[in-house]
Amino acid sequence: MIRTTIHHIPLWQFELLKQEEVILHYTSSRFGGVSGGIYATFNQSFTAGDRKESVTENRRRLVQELEITPGMLLFPGQTHTAHVRVIRRHEDLKDLLTETDALVSDLPEVCLSVLTADCVPLLLYDPEKKAVAAAHAGWRGTVQSVALETVDVMKEQFGCRPQNILAGIGPSIGPKNYEVGGNVVRAVHDNPNIHTESVIEKKSNGKALLNLWEANRQQLLIGGLKENHVEMAGICTFESHETFFSARRLGNPCGRFASGIMIGGLGG
Repeated sequence: MIRTTIHHIPLWQFELLKQEEVILHYTSSRFGGVSGGIYATFNQSFTAGDRKESVTENRRRLVQELEITPGMLLFPGQTHTAHVRVIRRHEDLKDLLTETDALVSDLPEVCLSVLTADCVPLLLYDPEKKAVAAAHAGWRGTVQSVALETVDVMKEQFGCRPQNILAGIGPSIGPKNYEVGGNVVRAVHDNPNIHTESVIEKKSNGKALLNLWEANRQQLLIGGLKENHVEMAGICTFESHETFFSARRLGNPCGRFASGIMIGGLGG
C-alpha cells in the first residue's frame, strides 16, 4: 500500500488496485480535516460523536480530493454482521444500508465505502465483470466470514470468477496488538473457514492475540482468490495511531477513517 496525494489531502492506495485504470479506490487517514480533539482531524463518521458540521466539511474535502460528488459516496450502516447487500440501482442507495457491513455493485460512479478504526477494511474488484465491493470486518464480521460472503455474492450476483478478483486488506489493528478473550477464541475456533492455529497466539494471562489480517486473507483464498491477487497493507492502526484512528489505542469514542472503491472516477 502506498501513500499518494491527488491534490492536497494524503490518501493510501493498494498497488494491486492502483494499476486498474477503470476504478477509483482510496483509504483516508487522520490528516486533512477540521475536526478537533479525539476526532482530529479527518474523522469521516457522523455517529462517533463528532460535530456534524465538522464531519460534513471533512466529507466535502474527501469527495473534492477524489473528484467525485457527495452523492456518489455510499456507506453501509455497519453493525458487525456478515450481511452483504447488492446495489443495482440508484434507488437502492437508501434502502439497503441498514444492518449491513458489505456492499457489492457494478453500478458506475457509486463509491462503496466503509468506516474503520481498528477493524479491517476490505476492497475487492473483478476486472472482467467490472464489479466492486467494500466490506467491514471486525472480529465479529470475521468469525461470521464476511470476506467469504462478499466473494460469494460477487459470484452469485455478477457471475464473477474468484480467480479474477483482486482484493486489498487495509490498515487495521495488527496481530501483535489485538488481544482478545476466550469468547473470541472460541468463535474463531468454531469457524471452519479460519485456520485457528495460524491466527491465534495464546498468552500467559489466559487471553490471546488475534491476527485479523490473516483470518480475512484465508477466507478470500478459500473463496477462490489467487494468493498474488490479495494485497495486505500490513499497517497496524494501533501502532500507527497518529496516522490512522485506533479505538484500542485512542479510546472509544474516537474518529473513523474511510476506505472505498468505485467503477469510474479518476481514470475511469
